[in-house]
Formats: sequence, C-alpha cells, structure tokens
Amino acid sequence: MIAQRPVPPLAGLAAAGLVFLAGCASHPMPAPRPAPAPLGRPAAPAPRGPLSVNSSIEAICATPAGKAVLDRDLPGLTTRPEFPMFKAMTLKQIEPMSKGHITDAVLAKVQADLAAVNTKMAGK
Repeated sequence: MIAQRPVPPLAGLAAAGLVFLAGCASHPMPAPRPAPAPLGRPAAPAPRGPLSVNSSIEAICATPAGKAVLDRDLPGLTTRPEFPMFKAMTLKQIEPMSKGHITDAVLAKVQADLAAVNTKMAGK
C-alpha cells in the first residue's frame, strides 16, 4: 500500500486559485463603458444684456473682460473654494453675506467698471 501524504493547506489554496484564474482567463473582459457625464451645472451661457452688479457672477465671469473686473475689484472672489456655491448669485445678493468685504462703495466701483466693459463690447 502506498502512503499518501496530506496536501499542505497552502498548496491546496494555491491550486484552487489557479483553477479559478484559469476559468477567468477563458472569459473575455467586457468593453469599458464610457465615462458618465460630469455632474453639475452646464457652462454659463453668454450674458444677455449689459453686465451689472445685478447679473449673476457666473454671467460676469463668462466674459473675459467681466472676469477681469471682478478679479481686479474683488481679488480672490473667483478663486474661493466656495465659488461654485455662490456663482449663480449676484454681487448684490452676496453683499450681506460678505462680512463687510463687499460694500456699497465696492459695488459702485464694480458697476462703473462693468459699464465700461459694456460700452467697449457694444462698440465691437
């Protein structure tokens, strides 16, 4: 009679793994799915009418000259981490929440600069 040696547990596990992998190799990988569309709002359309402190911040930023006004008169506004949360609001709407950073004087300066942008855009 031939004595059989017990199979070490690790060797049995390795053999089972090889059998599993061989089965997986016989099935082709499915084609990758296209990436889902990113969530969020679509890009802001070009602003309608003249830009003002009553335009959405997003609409002002859609015009390079309008964004330049915001970057100059309200430095850091468009780079704040919270920007996506308030970009649909107007400067008038966020004035009370600005802890005194956006004042009537600042809004008057922004309005004058946006009026200059409007005049320049109308001349094109």
